[in-house]
Amino acid sequence: MTGPAQSGEDLYAGLDERQRYELDRRCDYHPPVDLATAEAHQAWRRTIKGAMAQAMRSLPAGRETSMVLSALDDALMYGNAAIARPPMSGGRKGGH
Repeated sequence: MTGPAQSGEDLYAGLDERQRYELDRRCDYHPPVDLATAEAHQAWRRTIKGAMAQAMRSLPAGRETSMVLSALDDALMYGNAAIARPPMSGGRKGGH
């Protein structure tokens, strides 16, 4: 970006309703809507943390192990985004 963050209508200029929804879905903060959602985040973090700990314990130090940990960082982020974000417009239902 070359200037200050755009605000209001300027940010959405030239975007249709579906694109505006998708922009907000991807970029806005989505706090847990209920206890079940907060627990889903916690369970996902615990799962990935366990995998990271196992990788740290059992894999030799090196580039490949570093890449495993980076991939697990990505999995943590994408999993939490999947839990937090509202569904995609016209997206599929369920976790598959």
